[in-house]
Amino acid sequence: MGGVSFDTTQFNKTTVADIHPFQAILYRPNESSDVTPFVAPPYDVIDQAMQVALRERNPHNIVRLTLPEALPEVDPYQAAARLFQDWMEAGILYREARPAMYVWEQEFSHGGKTYRRSALVARVTCKPYQPGGVMRHEHTHAGPKKDRLNLFKATGAQFSQIFGIFDDAKGEVSGQLTEVGEGDLLQFAQGDDGHTSRLFGTCDTDIIKKLQAALKECTITMADGHHRYETSVAYYEELGRTGSTLMTLVPSSDPGLIVLPTHRTVGLPLDRPAFVRALEGSFSVETHEPGSWTRLYQEAVDHPDQGASVAVMPGSGQVIRIGWDREDMPESGPDTWPSFITDTVVLHEQILPRVSDPGRLKTEKFGYYHDAHEAVEVAQRDDRWCFLLRATSVEALLQVAEDQVVLPPKSTYFYPKFLAGFVNAYLD
Repeated sequence: MGGVSFDTTQFNKTTVADIHPFQAILYRPNESSDVTPFVAPPYDVIDQAMQVALRERNPHNIVRLTLPEALPEVDPYQAAARLFQDWMEAGILYREARPAMYVWEQEFSHGGKTYRRSALVARVTCKPYQPGGVMRHEHTHAGPKKDRLNLFKATGAQFSQIFGIFDDAKGEVSGQLTEVGEGDLLQFAQGDDGHTSRLFGTCDTDIIKKLQAALKECTITMADGHHRYETSVAYYEELGRTGSTLMTLVPSSDPGLIVLPTHRTVGLPLDRPAFVRALEGSFSVETHEPGSWTRLYQEAVDHPDQGASVAVMPGSGQVIRIGWDREDMPESGPDTWPSFITDTVVLHEQILPRVSDPGRLKTEKFGYYHDAHEAVEVAQRDDRWCFLLRATSVEALLQVAEDQVVLPPKSTYFYPKFLAGFVNAYLD
């Protein structure tokens, strides 16, 4: 099920985050610089219905490369490679003549407020995770990495970015991003969720050198794209050389860093009394009437300093509030817990192992939802338990990465996603 772990690798403390300008591969937009018909969400959030809709939207939509269609007796990765080459030769995609760095600005609404997020787009030397270089915070799965590696090998290119955050304590990078973002607009796109992406670029060597110098002082913490980063490392390891990977880098102080919760649904073959008995003694367990989850979950969100998860039972819809204190968490060693205890850690490390057989949990298919109402509705429909969790904060994310802690999968969901196809690049 992918619990928390500590990375015991012996790290090279002299590692730095090396960023590089690159020749971007972009869609040739229309007169208005609008590339909306060609872009798509990242491959890993596209379901079958969305994939069909994107294919029908435009014959040159990037989803045809990021999720190549499986046809009889056709290698989908080689098909994507041929299609990519055709688009390049036809001028549908083109490669910028000069290496540059880019600013990707996103404007979006969430919770009734409007936000703007600015990211530096550059290539980053990719090596195994290292403090001072790039650090992870989540576990990954072998299947998606094998899939992406096959696509990398076939196409020799990246069609979506890896999302990293870093501590820009001196504000040096933010200042440069603002300056570049005041230049000429290269292109823009509208996401299906309503957000707007705008792209600006710079070939100014002084600005690029300042950005490179500032990032050398920073550790980049992965926000999204762990599978793609680890695949990039594996790609170059197979070639026997060092290379770089395409990343969007956002200062951790950016007000547009919005992290949504990821609720879980899971099949647990036990009733309420058995569930309560399994947790009593380690947690405070309270049973509430059906429908009370909205109030209890909001109380948990309003009090992030208090440990609490909310579970909704299948069938009856009764609600169980599970409370805990950090000091009361069982310890299996001196380094069992990171500095920040996240809801996902408590659920996967302490709650689920008490209420279900660990072997079963390893094979159990979890459902993941960012909207609490949707999670509860699906769980009730499918007769599954639902666990409502609070979002992992940016502060917690940076701290667990510094503590060299690896969280369960789907511990974070940064909103909105960066669009695939908006900025592309050859694997160097």
